[in-house]
Order: sequence, then structure tokens, then C-alpha cells
Amino acid sequence: MELTEILPVEGWMQFEKELFDRFNINATVYSTSGISVTGKPIWCNPLCPVIKANQESLELICKVGNQNFMAQAKKSKEFIIGECDAGLIKIAVPILVNGEFLGTAGGCGRLPAGGEAETFIIEKTTGLNEEAIAELCRGLEPISEGEARQAAEFIKARLAQHVAQAGIEAGSCNEEKI
Repeated sequence: MELTEILPVEGWMQFEKELFDRFNINATVYSTSGISVTGKPIWCNPLCPVIKANQESLELICKVGNQNFMAQAKKSKEFIIGECDAGLIKIAVPILVNGEFLGTAGGCGRLPAGGEAETFIIEKTTGLNEEAIAELCRGLEPISEGEARQAAEFIKARLAQHVAQAGIEAGSCNEEKI
């Protein structure tokens, strides 16, 4: 089964926009290959597009983080909340239909409450100097653990709705223990 059997690409774009509007995260739906279904990010901060625009930082921060979170979500069948190597929050909710893992939905790009960006790795992988990174980090919005959990629970519920609306057994989308 493909994610586009649940929603067309335009539907996933609307879903990502809803998550951005509600939680101010870089919302993304990923297939099992780790590729964004929509390819159209809406950035919640000025730092993340700079990281993703640089091949080294994309590979060492974003790609590695996404692969790790996706593997954890696939194995546990539960949402995963943690930090990427840049020190920003990452939420990954598994998309499961009839036990089949189809990918993840979630987001990233906010600072854990009380946390700070890992400027050393950002500097080393992007080649930007300390001042430029500090400017990009200015105004990073914090998110509490409770808010991140609320976002993950919302994503989980919306995925179940989308699966049900697609005519797929509603109880099969990530209804395992959470």
C-alpha cells in the first residue's frame, strides 16, 4: 500500500499545513524510503532551510535523524519524540495500516523547552560562523514536552481519521498501546 492511497499528494500537503498552523513545526510526511511525500516544506524557523540546503548538514543532521526516528517508530509502533543532532525537537508518528508500516508523519524545528541549538555541529556541517548561526537561531520557538506529546497525539488521531475516510479499516492505523 502507498501513502497516496490514503490521501493524494494535495491532501498530504493540506495535512502538513494543518500541522504547521496548529503546532508551528516543519511538518512532513515521509514514505518508508525517507522521502517527503509532498516535497514542499513550510519552515517554522530560518535555521532549518539553511541546514537542509547544505548537503553535509542535510546528511549528518536531518537525514540521519529522520532514519533513526523512522526506525524507532517502525519498531515500536509508537510515536517518537526526541531531538535531532542540531538540538531541535523531532516528532515521528508511524503510519500503520493493517500492520503495514507506510512511513511517518510529524515535524521538527522547535527548541525543547529550556534547551538550546547545538551550534557546534551546525557550524561544523554548514560552514557558517558563530555569528551567522546565532542570528539564524534567534527567535527559535520553544516547545514543552507536554506540547510535543499533544502534537503527536493529534497527528496520530488525524492519521486514523484519514485512514478511515479512505475506506481502510479505521482501527488499523496506529491503535496499538500509546
